[in-house]
Amino acid sequence: MSTIPLPYLLVFHYVEPLFATLGALQALLSPGALVHMSLPSISYTPALRPLFTQLAGSWLMFAFHDAVTLRIYRDDVRIWRHILGAAILSDVGYTASLVQSMGWEWFLNPLRWDLVNGFTILSTVGPLVAKVLFVLGVGVPGDRKLGKKGRKKE
Repeated sequence: MSTIPLPYLLVFHYVEPLFATLGALQALLSPGALVHMSLPSISYTPALRPLFTQLAGSWLMFAFHDAVTLRIYRDDVRIWRHILGAAILSDVGYTASLVQSMGWEWFLNPLRWDLVNGFTILSTVGPLVAKVLFVLGVGVPGDRKLGKKGRKKE
């Protein structure tokens, strides 16, 4: 049994890798639709395609770390904190791009969102909040690596 609480396991082993992989596929296969969803103030042109290829690479890296690396180091809270801390940096940048495109008034007012805006904002901010909570130690065991039998390794 993992020392990482189940809600974090569900978010970082399943939800986030799925969203990151789907986002990467959309960035590669339909970047115009991704622009419409996440940056509605910007018009897509084919000249932007290389930027979306870069974005897809980043999202696939995060999907890999969530789905593979965090599973391999399932009981090492320190590694989880480092990986999720790096992902926070990316999420803050992506969230800032949403705010830049939508404006604070729109971003902070769910009554103004349509289904696409709501999904984009919630699927970004939700995992970001979970990462911040994990890194801050909310509901997380102390910084120690446990052996197979649950004993603290020195």
